[in-house]
Amino acid sequence: MKSKIFWAVLVLAFTLRFYKLGEVPLSLDWDENSNAYNAYSILKTGRDQYGDFLPITNRSFDDYKPPAYMYLNVPTVAIFGLTPFAARLPSAIFGFLTVPLIYFLTQKVLEYWPKFSEKRETISLVAMGFLAISPWHLQFSRVGFEATVGLFTAVAAAAAFLYGIKDHKWLIVAAIATGLSSYTYHTQRIFVPLLAIVTFIIWKKDIFKISKKFLATFIIVTILISLPLAILIPPKVILQRFEVTTGRPKLEDIEKSIKFILQDQAANIPFANITHNRRFVIGQTYFANYLSHFSPNFLFTKGDDNFRHHIQDMGMLYLFELPLFLYGIYLAIRFKSKASAFLLCWLLFAPIAATPATPNPHGNRSLPLLIAVEIISAVALVSLFSINFRFKNILRFIYLFWITTAVLVYLHNYWQHYPVEKASFWQYGYREAVLESEKVKDRYEKILVDQTIEQAYIFWLFNLKYDPREYLESGSLEHFDKYYFRALPPQMSNELYISDAGHFPGNFEIIKTIYYPDGSEAIRIGHPR
Repeated sequence: MKSKIFWAVLVLAFTLRFYKLGEVPLSLDWDENSNAYNAYSILKTGRDQYGDFLPITNRSFDDYKPPAYMYLNVPTVAIFGLTPFAARLPSAIFGFLTVPLIYFLTQKVLEYWPKFSEKRETISLVAMGFLAISPWHLQFSRVGFEATVGLFTAVAAAAAFLYGIKDHKWLIVAAIATGLSSYTYHTQRIFVPLLAIVTFIIWKKDIFKISKKFLATFIIVTILISLPLAILIPPKVILQRFEVTTGRPKLEDIEKSIKFILQDQAANIPFANITHNRRFVIGQTYFANYLSHFSPNFLFTKGDDNFRHHIQDMGMLYLFELPLFLYGIYLAIRFKSKASAFLLCWLLFAPIAATPATPNPHGNRSLPLLIAVEIISAVALVSLFSINFRFKNILRFIYLFWITTAVLVYLHNYWQHYPVEKASFWQYGYREAVLESEKVKDRYEKILVDQTIEQAYIFWLFNLKYDPREYLESGSLEHFDKYYFRALPPQMSNELYISDAGHFPGNFEIIKTIYYPDGSEAIRIGHPR
């Protein structure tokens, strides 16, 4: 029976991640276009769009992403062409594979939780089911972002290492996953080492019993796989990434601290520099960023501010998970064990990588949080359903009805309403503008694309399947073929102009208006009269 449930959950997870993968969300955003086109360029020339040969980092829009997803896109683009499906396929595959992985991780973790070890099979299936239907995980499994691949490597590393404590050959798998995690997503470069430290501290007695040969192999393999990053990535790249993504305390807060210091100094109050130190302001900002990832608004009701990370009218998780999560935390604290300590540390460490970045909270950078939440919630549900009391069957029915209803409502909203209501977050209309401009290209000397069409060049490269050889030879971020980007409105009627509908000149002749699915104007295309 339980094996049938396992396979049924896998089928469900596969269906939810691959159904209309290239169609919902409605269009690729700029990061998805960039990953796929750079993969296409490497496939055709061995170089990315900047001419770098087999780069160790994905420069993208000067935010220098880890390279794994770009290279995973190479075979998918080779097989399926430069298409939305190909762009998103690696994320869907690794998102799907994480579902059985959480089952095996939960199984192994619960061996070290005596209170629930006898129920670990059932709890593992529930955790697996929760991840299969998770809005947070589905959202990122269906788009060409790096986070889902990164999460897979983190879960694989943790599960393999715990299996390796008793069956030492799994340590090789753990080493490979740990090393590769640093190539997947920036979050894993912080989270995975922290998780490794926690694992060592919790299981140090067991780890010291492992053969030195296997431990040495684990360390050497991890270092050898990770080493190219440390050697080949220039320091300026690291600094550029830090500059692009790192958040800073509000200027007014720093100015206020300086004002208070001066007031205290004028009043001869000692320790003025300590009481209102700017470092305290920075610390408070980062601590607030960290705590924001545990906000009920973020997790259960509202989500973050980016609708590429979640759908409308809900948080990153289902509301029915809130009581389970709280009860699960209580159980983890009440019944202390190696497993509960591990899960709580996973929970507490997961948002750290997202803390210094901006904006906060951030569903993409804090995705590892999801794994601990789902396992803890699974423990809680099985524990609740195991309690014998008079109205237990009624409670079970109500909760299962709540879960079923919540999932069905979410799936309906995701496939039916989300594409309509939040199309703008996915740069809907950019692809349509590319295809429309290509149809009329021969009628114009130049095609000028306004800066309101953000990162426009990559949309034209991707959707035109523009030859990377030609682009490397004569193209740039500002211009290739007849296309000019970040351009000002033209003066001549033989020059076509494309811009956001709200910024299109009123005295221009409009030859095409592109509408969002809700009927509002997205992009206008036209020329001077």
